[in-house]
Amino acid sequence: MKLLAVHLYNAAGDVRVISFHDGLNVITGDSATGKSALLDIVEFCLGRNTLVMPVGPITESVVWYGLLLELPTTRAFVGRPAPRAGQASTSRAMLEFGADIETIPLVNLQPNADSDTVREELGRMIGIDENVGNPGANALRAPLEANLGHAVFLCLQRQNEIANRDLLFHRQGEEGISRAIQDTMPYFLGAVPRDQAIQRQRLTIARRELRSAEQELRSAEDANASMEVTLRSLITQALTAGLMQVDPGAGTVEGLEALRVAASYAPSDVPRDDVDAAQLAVYLRQRDELRSQLRSAGEERALLESLDSDEAGYEAVVGQQLSRLRSLELLGDDDGDATTCPVCGSSLPEEDPHIAELRQAAADLRSRIGGLDALRPRRREALEAISSRTEELRQSVRSIDDAIQSFRADQRTVQDARQAAAQQTFLQGRIQQYLDTTELAEDDHLSRLRDAVEFRRGEVARLEALLDPDEEREQLTTRLGVIGSDMTDWAQRLGLEHSGDRVRLDLRRLTVVADTPEGPAALNRIGSAANWIGYHLVTHLALHKYFREQARPVPQFLMLDQPTQAYYPSDTTEWSGEPVTDVDRVAVRALFQLIKDVVDELAPTLQVVVCDHAFLAEDWFQESIVENWRDGRKLIPAAWLTEVAE
Repeated sequence: MKLLAVHLYNAAGDVRVISFHDGLNVITGDSATGKSALLDIVEFCLGRNTLVMPVGPITESVVWYGLLLELPTTRAFVGRPAPRAGQASTSRAMLEFGADIETIPLVNLQPNADSDTVREELGRMIGIDENVGNPGANALRAPLEANLGHAVFLCLQRQNEIANRDLLFHRQGEEGISRAIQDTMPYFLGAVPRDQAIQRQRLTIARRELRSAEQELRSAEDANASMEVTLRSLITQALTAGLMQVDPGAGTVEGLEALRVAASYAPSDVPRDDVDAAQLAVYLRQRDELRSQLRSAGEERALLESLDSDEAGYEAVVGQQLSRLRSLELLGDDDGDATTCPVCGSSLPEEDPHIAELRQAAADLRSRIGGLDALRPRRREALEAISSRTEELRQSVRSIDDAIQSFRADQRTVQDARQAAAQQTFLQGRIQQYLDTTELAEDDHLSRLRDAVEFRRGEVARLEALLDPDEEREQLTTRLGVIGSDMTDWAQRLGLEHSGDRVRLDLRRLTVVADTPEGPAALNRIGSAANWIGYHLVTHLALHKYFREQARPVPQFLMLDQPTQAYYPSDTTEWSGEPVTDVDRVAVRALFQLIKDVVDELAPTLQVVVCDHAFLAEDWFQESIVENWRDGRKLIPAAWLTEVAE
């Protein structure tokens, strides 16, 4: 995988394209022109979710970021929309493959993938196989599968990383990154087999099968040892459960045969309770209806008795008043004349209306009392009818209650039978399991089980030998030795401190170590920014040389941001691109000459992109320049910023 171009899109659809070629690519220019942002854009397009560049002209004017890549068999365009306003992260992406892909217009940019898909697909295209890193037998962290994101850590060096004496790799200081680099580096160096993940899976399966075979063998041996005890226990349970009628005695052969008969014993059919349950539901419904009718009859009886009581009271009150009037002789004869005084019997000059009204009211009351007397026989008949019907309903309810109790008793009988049958079935299963185990415990079968265990132990041992950690460490040490040899040669070429001693990459601490006569000197114990930059440079060049010579699945580019920063102490020197002193000029030329020589040696398999202030006069350097951002030229065109301001 090599870089062909970076594409930036503004909202108007304008495209800013920064193209790259094979070999050495130099982007030179003043400070604050956007050189360092290129590294962040490349990492973002290769699957990082967070866009870490500072808020400013780039983030304010760019709506889409694109990266055109050359792959082993085709091209790929990766597009990433800018994070939404107020956010720094997004997982949305666009991924397209095609041998003729060039610049894609803004209107055709649509997310069709996410960052994980980008890493997975591009990693697969450059040959990252299925793999699982081994963190060590006593490590607490889980195994890690190397992917494109881990490979990118080996391809980028920010300005604040390349001159850092404590950090050697990209983002090494972030949580979890150093562990990820340590765990995945053996895979990228080829210190573990390509099919390591498959072999580890086979080892896992083989160990599981071995444990299963050992367990089966132990079960058979245990069953063989305790067969007599278990045999007698099962015979006793079978007798209790009704699966066996006669105790076969103490003989083992007879006991096993009796258990085989018990295991095949078919218990009598358990009665079904489907119809009973339906009939029970009918009876329950009928009982509810009869009880409802009983309640209605009781209410009718109470009503009639209440009416009878009320009428008796009414009759007593009226009769008492009539008796009082008669006792006072206020009513006189019922047929008396209204012109005769009922008290003294004298003639009245005219009829007294009050006397007539009293006599009429008394007549009405006597008529009503007579009507009540006529209703009493019918009410008594109604009460007798209700009493008779109530007794019949009670008899019916008692009959249905008896039927319900009978059905429930039958149901309990069925449930008991079912439970007994279930217990028999369960016991038959235990008996059959015991018989199977007993059969497996026979001598010939035990022999077969032991052979199977030995075979699986041999398979596990073979796979463990293929995945021997000691072998992996030896392979890794050998490869780091080859890389250290190039690091030492190039450190001597650059005249770095302690370069006369053996220089190596310490993967455990992720740093450079010089083996001096006084002992190992790590990078953080070597002075000056020039040495720190030099050792970063020779380490990453040596790694990529090894990656390319061994055709390892690591991107074929290395991006370096400001590798000569130690030699440009002032704004004037940054603007001119030429160091002031002869010593600085020699050092800068030596750095770039080393990069060019390594690139030429590995051509066309390695591409190096350098973003720097340097502007050397040598023809080979001028031919390497792809962008010169001076005299107002920057990554973001001025017209874009004008459009944003408007």
